[in-house]
Amino acid sequence: MKRCIKRWISVVCITALAGLAGCAQDGSAEPQDTGDRMKITVAFWNEEEALAGDAVLEAVEERFGVVFEPVNMTWNDYYQKVERWAATDSLPDLFIGDFRNSGWYAQWIQKGLLCAVPEDLSDYPHLEQYMEELQLTQVPLVDGRMYCIPRQTYPSQEWTSIDRIVAYRWDLAQKAGITKEPENWEEFQEMILAIIAADPENTGIQGMSVGNSGLITGVLLPYASSIAVGSGTDFYWKKDMDGRYKPAYFVDDLTSAFQLGRDMYTSGVIVKDLLLETTNTAREKFLRGECAAIVYSGGFGSAYERVGEYWERFHDDPFSEDVKVLKLMPDVHGEKTYPIWGYAWSESYISAKAGKEKQDRILQIFDYLLSDEGAFFAAYGPEGDLYEVVDDRVVLHDADVAVAAKYPSCALLSILVRWDPSLYDDRFPSLVPESYVRVNQELVEEARHVEIPEYEPECYHIMKEEQIDFSIHLNDDFLRIITGDEPVEEIWEEIRSEYEAEGLQEMIDIVNDRMRQGGSFTISIAVCTEGNRQTVALFSFFLIK
Repeated sequence: MKRCIKRWISVVCITALAGLAGCAQDGSAEPQDTGDRMKITVAFWNEEEALAGDAVLEAVEERFGVVFEPVNMTWNDYYQKVERWAATDSLPDLFIGDFRNSGWYAQWIQKGLLCAVPEDLSDYPHLEQYMEELQLTQVPLVDGRMYCIPRQTYPSQEWTSIDRIVAYRWDLAQKAGITKEPENWEEFQEMILAIIAADPENTGIQGMSVGNSGLITGVLLPYASSIAVGSGTDFYWKKDMDGRYKPAYFVDDLTSAFQLGRDMYTSGVIVKDLLLETTNTAREKFLRGECAAIVYSGGFGSAYERVGEYWERFHDDPFSEDVKVLKLMPDVHGEKTYPIWGYAWSESYISAKAGKEKQDRILQIFDYLLSDEGAFFAAYGPEGDLYEVVDDRVVLHDADVAVAAKYPSCALLSILVRWDPSLYDDRFPSLVPESYVRVNQELVEEARHVEIPEYEPECYHIMKEEQIDFSIHLNDDFLRIITGDEPVEEIWEEIRSEYEAEGLQEMIDIVNDRMRQGGSFTISIAVCTEGNRQTVALFSFFLIK
């Protein structure tokens, strides 16, 4: 475990940030003519089709004097590929992934593999505003610098309620004699087992498919604790019964959620080949009627894009009639719950080998994609073709026309910097049917009334400042317990002992020592307003003995 103790009485860091909301500067600067176009290698999920060439891609490449070269990775192998590229010093110029809360992030920085985000972003005003408005409480700084750009997924906490969606075959449930949609996990299990027993379509139907086995924790762990759902170095801290701060993962009693998962796996409610499934095999099984439910991330719209859009090729009735989504499930105490975690699940990275000039060009592109002009163009193509802009909002000519069918690059460019703003920003019309959007909205509205447990974010920042190398292996732990043979409590105690050997107690001592000495806090004060331009100073005080 690495520990870097700073023996300062006080440190004051002042950063002036200009050009916030209302800034009239365009920010989509044209690059200088560099002769041959600059090649930028890009690693994104299943991107080769998106970068095959269309009018939108060509316009962006011409505007910035670049050529995007795909370095393919998939949802099933991206973690392994990026790790391998980093190990061989062959990272693409630009790549995407959820690495900031893994142990790799600090290692890559220490090895000099990543470009730091410039401290002065005034040359990229839309990017500067985006970073300033983004909730960055869960973005680790290394030596005071950030080495990634979070891709915003949600605008506020209640939106994480849609980050794990369980879609199930309601049509088959009714054929199996179920007359009421499930409102708790017991009823859900009864429904799935009834579908399996009846097998209405004679497909040898199985239970709930997951595809990516890591998704199961976000579905079931809130049954015991909604804040013990973080993994890697991204986890929440709270006080235990003795008043000491500890990761919620080791404070809250998680055995009820582990036992729920074990029961569901043992009974077949969760498919037996959970560890062998991929995103594609799970999708195909659900389409063919071979599993009764499926877990998806990113809202009900993702279920449409991956399954619902193709449903009627396999089934007589529409997806929206055959399939329903679980509402917020109650926890072990009967209270509605959902996973409480950060609003940006993944990040964009620029390789250090790209160099300053290429980094600048990439940031120019990001800045353009965050402007209204660039965001609309990247999401829907050229104005006047498939849409018009009316009162600063996109109005589609035909909501049934798939933009990506005409402009495949929109599937990449529209989410290169941030995720899907159509989830929460009504200026961006959703490209999925309204019925799917309503499901998301209903879940979010339900989540607004859910009480969020108390936790202490300062502990997370102390852990990062002290450069403590400690990770929670949440997915591995959960799968080990639910697929195991020994009693749940025994396996959990073994796992806790292993964390103790990895330095859990030393980490807890360091964080609590710092909390007793005094944590850090930030005060933001607007110091100047001139026309439409604001200047803000951020004063950060770290009170450390």
